[in-house]
Amino acid sequence: MLAQLFRKRIFLAIALALAVTSALALNQPVPAAAPPAATAHPSSEVDLNVVAAATVQPPKSSTAQPTSTTIPSTNTPLPTATAIPATPTPTIDATPTTRPDNQAPRVGIQVGHWKSKELPDELARLRTSSGAFAAGYAEADVNLNVATRVVDLLKSHGVQADLIPATIPPGYDADAFVAIHADGSSSTNSRGFKLATPWRTSRAAQHLLDSMVAEYGKATGMPQDDAVTFNMRGYYAFNYRRHEHSIARTTPAVILEMGFLTNAADRAMMIDQADRIAVGIANGIVRYLNERDPNDGAALLPPEYKTQRPLAAEGVDIFALPRNSANIVAHVGPESRLFVFQERDGWYQVVVRGGGRITGWVRRELLAETNDPLPTPPPATDS
Repeated sequence: MLAQLFRKRIFLAIALALAVTSALALNQPVPAAAPPAATAHPSSEVDLNVVAAATVQPPKSSTAQPTSTTIPSTNTPLPTATAIPATPTPTIDATPTTRPDNQAPRVGIQVGHWKSKELPDELARLRTSSGAFAAGYAEADVNLNVATRVVDLLKSHGVQADLIPATIPPGYDADAFVAIHADGSSSTNSRGFKLATPWRTSRAAQHLLDSMVAEYGKATGMPQDDAVTFNMRGYYAFNYRRHEHSIARTTPAVILEMGFLTNAADRAMMIDQADRIAVGIANGIVRYLNERDPNDGAALLPPEYKTQRPLAAEGVDIFALPRNSANIVAHVGPESRLFVFQERDGWYQVVVRGGGRITGWVRRELLAETNDPLPTPPPATDS
């Protein structure tokens, strides 16, 4: 009888230990005793809080990393071959812009360069785009490893998450879209993450970007690289005005460069601590979904600005950031024409027509509207 009671106590102790381990892995409250059967949330009341987690030690192969918090790393070895894993291409139907009240939010996670050889004819010029490669790691493999984890995290918290290859379903309509990439540079010292929205930034897209910047930086401890490239803003998946295989006009979207694959510290983080990267991405998305107003349809609409010209005879300075203390990246004369794609705090973010891809910020009151036609979207670019 005593032996039977002893065995029963051991069994209960093991069950409680397993429950604690499972709770820590998903950052759920640790149960004091065996929990009752979970009741499914209505999809309109999904708990979207992914985060805060146990401390993860910096990877051994990296230089010292800032302390941060995330879920414990349980990474499987990342394949070093350049071949992309043979995973079936998902079938994804575009959803309507108006969602039923009880429908869970939908998020598209695109794996940069994955299955690029299968891009449609309209994007044939990008079929050879293979991304960065360093230390035996191909970018597409690194992207896929992280993106799969992001999708699993989002699904575990009630979000409809799609894993999308290089080819975007025509008119892909979702509550958020994130393209995942890794950067590359000829300098091994270049490091840090960066995010960009499409050229014409809706309020929702900017909100998504701000949420991801905050959460990704907090989860990974990585520095932010402010050098957003022309190609990132002109990413082909954003270009609904030119391409059929692109996101819908009302889909809030960002492209993320997780870090530099060519930098040892960034690479170690992306490979050895892929869970940590995935948590940062998922947290940013979840934060946006929690904070947005699903009834604010106007926030989803990209702004349409008229072409601008400088008011002053001497022209205007273009700043790197929307503040007078920022570096001046260029000075343009009164004959210049500026295309606006975002407004913030009384500043316009502009690109200079024929200016060699000059972009920056100008005070709104220093410009005047013209009746010049808007430019045709540039050809597709990949990051």
